[in-house]
Amino acid sequence: MFKLSSGFKSGLRILALLGESPLGTPVSISVMTPRLGLSDKYLEQLLMILKRAGLVRSTRGANGGFTLARPAEDISLLDIMKALQGPIEFCDCGHQECQDCVRPEIWKALELCVGNTLASISLAHLISQESFHVMAHSVVLPDAPVWRDGAGI
Repeated sequence: MFKLSSGFKSGLRILALLGESPLGTPVSISVMTPRLGLSDKYLEQLLMILKRAGLVRSTRGANGGFTLARPAEDISLLDIMKALQGPIEFCDCGHQECQDCVRPEIWKALELCVGNTLASISLAHLISQESFHVMAHSVVLPDAPVWRDGAGI
């Protein structure tokens, strides 16, 4: 089962909190801890991962803390996923002749669909209260009419 890790979910909550704070105003760990219900140590671990990924930056000093490294509109769910959970891989063999996977090209196509969907959703979308619409992404198999007309995945 493809499941989101607790680190991903917590990291997403951290980024949402930073995205909701006034632009450029650092948020300290001591402020985040009670609001997110996470320990200081766990917050520090996640923030260091997010910092290494270029999603947050830190400011030292009495008024220091963490801010988003770039606007929320420029941080995608795919960026966050890669930083906190790793790449999206259903089939990790990396080649078409894999003996372990059945039809690795289908799994690679699904990875592409999921990746494209995550890349199209920004942190700003998550923070906003605006409604959204779901449009299905699809994989077209060879027996589908659209395949015979020259379209593929």
